[in-house]
Amino acid sequence: MADGSTPEKRPLRVLITGGGTGGHLFPGLAIAEAFQRRVPGCEVRFAGSHYGLESRIVPARGYRLHRLPVRGLYQAPLRRKLWVLAMLPVALLQALWILLRYRPHLVVGVGGYASGPVLAVAILLRRVTAIQEQNVAPGLTNRLLGRVVSLAFAPDAELSRWFPRMEVVGNPVRREILALREAPSPPRPVPVVFVFGGSQGARAINRAMTEALPLLEGRPVEILHQTGALDSEWVEERYRGCGLAHRLVPFLDDMAGALSGARIVVSRAGASAVNEIVTARRASILVPIPHTSGEHQLMNARRVAAAGAGVLIEQADLTGPRLAEELIALLEHPERLDEMERHCDALFPGDAAERIAESCLRLVGRAPPG
Repeated sequence: MADGSTPEKRPLRVLITGGGTGGHLFPGLAIAEAFQRRVPGCEVRFAGSHYGLESRIVPARGYRLHRLPVRGLYQAPLRRKLWVLAMLPVALLQALWILLRYRPHLVVGVGGYASGPVLAVAILLRRVTAIQEQNVAPGLTNRLLGRVVSLAFAPDAELSRWFPRMEVVGNPVRREILALREAPSPPRPVPVVFVFGGSQGARAINRAMTEALPLLEGRPVEILHQTGALDSEWVEERYRGCGLAHRLVPFLDDMAGALSGARIVVSRAGASAVNEIVTARRASILVPIPHTSGEHQLMNARRVAAAGAGVLIEQADLTGPRLAEELIALLEHPERLDEMERHCDALFPGDAAERIAESCLRLVGRAPPG
């Protein structure tokens, strides 16, 4: 080998591939952190898209990112679908070049359109591969490759139909969010409602929240609202002149800071978002995206609501008055918020990132003795 060492003696190299949205990317970052804590000198790189959230977040976190010319196909216009198909051979060749040059001991796919080419080529090269699936219904890439990877990590035993070699763990969360488990909601003059529609925002939540503003005026509450870049201008216009203290941001990097200051979170019900809310022990109002694959967001929200840790509002029922009604009911009964925070504990799966790193180290023969 070029460096004169055997694969067993080289410092551990891990390639994490996937992204597109925060729901795929942030679990990957949590896994990267776990590897670096466990293995001194471990090098972690990411492979993602030119167009996904990872193109900005991963380099900002200090990791090298290999960018592939891939984009999502779900609900994409025909022109983009044709472009994606035309670029697929290029993406596969780039994946081959990355794997031959970097020579990772382990390739971990965290879902999203960028993970498919890299995982597929890694499997063909007989590399050790793993999948981390966040949802109770796998996406297309993980459904296709889940039967041939070395190991899959899933949130529910039901996914064994897709992953014959599987360990059931929760979804990984970053250390700064894990630290919030022991931190009660900080005392504030007024409670903070954190409105979060995912890394790209959610128009249905944005619309309902702006319609709820007149009904919340005069009440002691502050609002932190991540709007998404596409809706930021009109949402800001709706807030202008309202009598509530508020802060609007198109995108929020510091999720731990936002959750730390929040008393109530209004959010979509993606697996990663729900897991971070539960880990931080925050009460929530969840609005699942309708008609997701396997209705996984609806199932996530139902599970939280059934445990008494949150409120479910289906998007068909989401209006400004309905959202205001639920918020007022919670704000007027802080003891109910305390109870919802306690009920989060029954949903907390433990430190999944550490469990994933431990199992992966066994896979590549790097587990510590004993």
